[in-house]
Amino acid sequence: MTFLERITPFLNTEDAVVQEFILHALHDYSETDRKTIELLIKEANQNEEKRATILLYLSVDPNHEELVRLLTDGIHQSSSEYRQLYIQLLKDLNPNIVWKNKDALEPYFSKDEWQLFDLLVNGTREDVKREYANILIKLEAEQAFDGVLYKQAKKIALTLVENNWITEAEIAKSVEGNIEKQWFDYDGKLAIYMISLIKSARFIPQLVPLLVRDDDVLLEEVAAALISLQSDEVVAAVSPYLLKEESYLYATSIIENIKSDYAIDVLRKAYHQVEDDENKEMIIEALAHHVSPKAEPEINDYVSKRPVTFYYSLAELAYSYYQLIGTSHPLFDEWVETIEEERNAPNDIAELSVNVEKVGRNDPCPCGSGKKYKKCCL
Repeated sequence: MTFLERITPFLNTEDAVVQEFILHALHDYSETDRKTIELLIKEANQNEEKRATILLYLSVDPNHEELVRLLTDGIHQSSSEYRQLYIQLLKDLNPNIVWKNKDALEPYFSKDEWQLFDLLVNGTREDVKREYANILIKLEAEQAFDGVLYKQAKKIALTLVENNWITEAEIAKSVEGNIEKQWFDYDGKLAIYMISLIKSARFIPQLVPLLVRDDDVLLEEVAAALISLQSDEVVAAVSPYLLKEESYLYATSIIENIKSDYAIDVLRKAYHQVEDDENKEMIIEALAHHVSPKAEPEINDYVSKRPVTFYYSLAELAYSYYQLIGTSHPLFDEWVETIEEERNAPNDIAELSVNVEKVGRNDPCPCGSGKKYKKCCL
């Protein structure tokens, strides 16, 4: 049974803990089918209690045009505090799809955004490339990371790739021109984003060594590009980086999201090799997110020691994993009790507002630090 086959019967579960676990597991996975995404958005539209959680963690295929109707339905059915979450997903769609549905979507995009979409849909190759060059200059001139500007650059990069207005050789030149530098410029980072679009395995030997770099924007693009390949060749190349302090977080995320038996085997082996508590914690989460009975010996070994975890609730992770694989565990009642205590405990941290830009635990932190959310403000 595949990963998607195992989680599909639980997509609409009334068990909030299990559904949140599934959404975390899907967040960075590049091969989630359109039917699954549509089902989850319909669930969000119909169930206000689940709405924020589903929309916060959902990632969409930019070419999935059916989402226009589902997301606008959600906007019309929701109170104002949820609308920004739907709009953020609309903003992830391909400019061609947005432009095609301009009459329905006009209220949700700014005048500047519509001007950009007009250029990307109707502009010439020279016009689009000129705008791309201009936006790269603006990004380099900024003292801090500008997420809005960077997303605009990615929209242009997507257009260049889809129209074959940039060649694989040009992409390779941008990457190679940055490898020897201490810091990647934005042209290099966006070239790696383009690799995730063209899904070319030739770049694996160049991308994997970048996992030791100290640049989370770069590393997000490297991880996404490698995950997009869904290849055991990637798993083999990344596996040594599971054991390095400077690279284990992104290495683990990559192997977590390549759903193969070999990836599970690599994570199981790494679990017994690493000594750092934080590293073990990440490996167990990655193993659990494969939702495979093959990972049960290591997960059982870890949870039976009742360690204190920092990045997630171990009770929720273990409870959800064993529910999904259909296996009982002696600590099950203890997990249920712990989950109830954790979810009912007062929380001194301000509640997450659904009026902010959606952010997952593996996304760049909205505070602007450039670090992953789960390594910063979570």
